[in-house]
Amino acid sequence: MKLFSLLSIILFSTTLLNAQVETELRIYHKLGAQEFQMNSTTTNNTAQDFQVTRLSYYMSEFTVVHDGGQQTIINVDTVAIIHADAVGGFTTVQLGNLNVTSVEAIKFHIGVRSPINTSDPGLFSTPHPLAPQSPSMHWGWSAGYRFVAYEGVGGSGFSQMFQMHGLWDANYYETTVTAAGQVVGSTMYIAIEGDYSRGMDNIDVAAGVIAHGVNQEDLTLLQNFRDVVYSASSATITANLEDVSFNGNWSVYPNPTKGEFSLDIDSDINVNRVSVINLLGHEVVSIDIAIGDSPYISLNNAGVYFVNLMNGSTILSTKRIVKQ
Repeated sequence: MKLFSLLSIILFSTTLLNAQVETELRIYHKLGAQEFQMNSTTTNNTAQDFQVTRLSYYMSEFTVVHDGGQQTIINVDTVAIIHADAVGGFTTVQLGNLNVTSVEAIKFHIGVRSPINTSDPGLFSTPHPLAPQSPSMHWGWSAGYRFVAYEGVGGSGFSQMFQMHGLWDANYYETTVTAAGQVVGSTMYIAIEGDYSRGMDNIDVAAGVIAHGVNQEDLTLLQNFRDVVYSASSATITANLEDVSFNGNWSVYPNPTKGEFSLDIDSDINVNRVSVINLLGHEVVSIDIAIGDSPYISLNNAGVYFVNLMNGSTILSTKRIVKQ
């Protein structure tokens, strides 16, 4: 009997150790303590006020540090383009099904790895992150992709425009962020935040800096992203990404879907729009609806999406759906 119990414990422990969990990295976009917004005023570490008008960058070569220092390297082809003005205030990167029970840190590079960096963007089709973007994130055949494109205005009356586009293989830096994972349902979320006001540390944003290259303020920008922009997030992720204070009843079905799905929304929910965003924070569907409607929505590309019930610009509630 004791032997049987011991064997049962061993088998149960082995099952736990070998259990895989869907793992996602979530990046919350910030300017200081506030949620990121284009054209809002923020301040760098030298007390210069500025406003951001464009901020996009690449993340690649992810590694999860977990369970006492083990390191799991994510598929090297996993690349994410991050837009700081993503709908909902965050961007999610799918890392895959991993044997992880306790997360200690996340590692990633800012930019695009060599030799992919100098490949032809035309080889990739939308919605791949390395496909041609508008505005462009590709500098040219020899220089490759813009690792970070950061633009804005500063100076007196915000009259001075600045542009910094950091690039080049030698400036492809890795950063490590100490962060714990949150298990919600069947998913492990690793939540970090990017304080993009720190991206302008020690850069004279009042001087109208234009730096498209490899060794001027553009290099300082990339080093700031490596050293000071990111930290662990204190955000609490709720089950199914739903607002726990939301009392209305609604559903999406079928889920997963092969393309088309329906929304069943109670008539007492004051909703006037449905917005569907992808993991990059891009809105892929937006439809106006009347209270009591049960709309059908079609998705073209396989992936994970978030369906938002909206009242004006306010997100009332969110549900996740998978398109197979």
